[in-house]
Amino acid sequence: YLGKWYLMANFLSKSITIKWGDSDHKIAVTNELCNHLESNGINLFNMQLDLNSGQSPKLFLLGNLITQLLRYVGVPAMQDEVMRKLTREPADSIALYQFGIAFISMVFPAVDESELGKSQPETAQK
Repeated sequence: YLGKWYLMANFLSKSITIKWGDSDHKIAVTNELCNHLESNGINLFNMQLDLNSGQSPKLFLLGNLITQLLRYVGVPAMQDEVMRKLTREPADSIALYQFGIAFISMVFPAVDESELGKSQPETAQK
């Protein structure tokens, strides 16, 4: 039995905690981690584009993202195990989905569109 997944995000320090089994694993959202994920075939930008267009992330990409995050913090997770929880265990499925969305949102925080275009670099000012 692997226990429940849950998330706790601390947006000030850009970290997120995931519980796998009986252990909590804190994941620092860093450039190094994002480079690691992208070098393992996970296109975080495309996942964010899906979210921005109102779509859900592709299921197997989300499973691969979660698997790679767990492995990055030293959990010997297998993608089959993550996918089983994502597709066959409703309570875990919701928590996994929320965790994945929260992580992607931490990598690409929302922009306040009301502030776009209000400031210009010094070279553009008259």
